[in-house]
Parts: sequence; structure tokens; C-alpha cells
Amino acid sequence: MSKGFLWIAQNNSNTDYIKLSVELCKSIKKFCRINQVCIIVDQNTKVPNNVFDKVVVLEHDESKNVEWKMGNEWKVFNLSPFTHTIKLEADMLFPCSVDWWWNFLCQHDMIFSYHCRDYQDSIVTDSPYRKLHQQNSLPDVYNGLHYFRRSVWANKFFNICRSIIKNWEYVKENLLINCHDNVPSTDVVYALANKLQDPIQQYKIKYDWFNFIHGKHGINQIPGNRNFYNYLSPFNVDNEIYLGGYRITRPWHYHEKNLLEKIYV
Repeated sequence: MSKGFLWIAQNNSNTDYIKLSVELCKSIKKFCRINQVCIIVDQNTKVPNNVFDKVVVLEHDESKNVEWKMGNEWKVFNLSPFTHTIKLEADMLFPCSVDWWWNFLCQHDMIFSYHCRDYQDSIVTDSPYRKLHQQNSLPDVYNGLHYFRRSVWANKFFNICRSIIKNWEYVKENLLINCHDNVPSTDVVYALANKLQDPIQQYKIKYDWFNFIHGKHGINQIPGNRNFYNYLSPFNVDNEIYLGGYRITRPWHYHEKNLLEKIYV
């Protein structure tokens, strides 16, 4: 039985996701004893040696010709080398150990992170990025933190994700209200697949601790302005990260991609 962390790292014209992945991997290995890391990349991506435990190269890149590279997300189930997988996103950091999580997660086929947290660790109740979720009564799940094990139930979920992505034009016109996204975002795909697989949330499992801090503008008490991180003044002291004077104790999904240069100076 193997356990590990997994995410897709595909660079675009604006962001070096491999560079961000290196820092995420380092943070996991710094704090966690269970710290096997696998990243999924495309054939054009150069990966530094001796950083990641496993590197999986996509045979066919579904996002080759688009800037917003989310077309391969449904493949993580088949590409994960682990029996038990925690799926993340590249632009995250771990500030503490989550080894104890596995004792609870491994008892289930899948666990979603519901809602997310702001820098004060309050549940996010107001997000300008979730209007489509609200209009379509979609579950408030996030793909940035998701556990699955090798199981029939998880396999069915990712097959639904595949169908949604492959048939996006039909889905947005017939299954969603007021959806004008040319490319399916993974959070919408996850939420719709969750609703289709479990329409009355009979199998919903929600752990309050299985959550992360979201760093997008406009979330709860995080102001929507260009000086967002100047407002929060993030800094690192003795391997502890502070946002707005609060020490974060959950995985952090930051938004500004040059943030690490400001924290680790």
C-alpha cells in the first residue's frame, strides 16, 4: 500500500509551474514523513533531477494548444502511482505536517475538500469565483485538495470528469445555467461530476481539517485590490508562514505566482 501527493505541472506563457512545484515538494518533504511526491508533466517540460520521487510524462496532452491547461485533470486517477493519493495544485505550500490525515483518509474511497479558508482561517462564505456554483446548486468542492484511493467509486468519478471535459460544449449548453467558459475549469468539472455521481450527497464526507487557505482576491475578508499581498504582508520566520499577522496552519493555495520570491528572501 503506497501513499503520496500528486499534481499536474504544465507551464504556460506566464508561469513556470515546475519552479512552483519544486517549492511545494520541498515544503511537503520538510514537514511530512509520508512525503512521496509525483508530478505529471507534458513532453516539452524539463524537470530538475533528484527533486520529485516520480515524474509521469503525458502520452497525449489534451491541453497542448490552450493557455489554461486543465484538459488532463481527469487522467490523475490512472496516472497516479499510489494506492492512496492526495491531489494538489502546483501553486501551493505546506506549512506543517499532515501525516495524521492518512489515518482517516485511507478508510474511504474519496474525500473532497468543501469550501476553503481565508487567511484568518474562517470558512469562505463569499467568493466572486463561485457564482456558477451557486446558480447551478453545485457542491462547493475544490480540486486543489482531493483524496482518492484506487477504487471503483473513484474510477467512476474520474470517468465522469473525462466525459464532462470531452463534451464540454454540450455540457455547458445543456447541463449548466449561464456558463460561458470556453474551457472547463477543474473546480466546475469536479463539482458537476460530484453532483452527477452523488446527486443527493448521500456519500458526502466532510472533514473540517481537510481544507486549505485560498489566496485569491475578493474572498471573505481578503480585499480585491492589486496590492493584495502588500496588504497581507506575507513573511516567513523559522519555517512558519504568516499572512496578515496570522500564522497559517493549513496548506496554502496562493494566487500571485511571484509570491515565493517575496517570502523566501
